[in-house]
Amino acid sequence: MNTVRKTASLFPQIQQPLGPIWNSGEAAQYLRIHPRTLTRMAKRGEIPSIQIGRLWRFRRIDLDDWLTSKVSSVSYPCRLNS
Repeated sequence: MNTVRKTASLFPQIQQPLGPIWNSGEAAQYLRIHPRTLTRMAKRGEIPSIQIGRLWRFRRIDLDDWLTSKVSSVSYPCRLNS
C-alpha cells in the first residue's frame, strides 16, 4: 500500500485536461489545409505539434491559441482617401 502512495506522488496531477489529440489528417481538416502542408509546417516548427516517431500529433487547444495569435498579429495597412 505504501508503494502505491509513493508511486502516485511521482506523477503530479494534471491541472487542465489535455483535450483531444489529433493526427495530421484530423488537424488539417480542422484548419482546412492539406495534411502535407500541415506536416511541413510542423517539421519547420511553425505550428504547435508533437512528434511521436514519424507521426505528428496536434491538440485543438494549441491550434486555437496559435490561430488566435496569428489573427491578432496581422495588421492591415490603412488606405487614406485622397
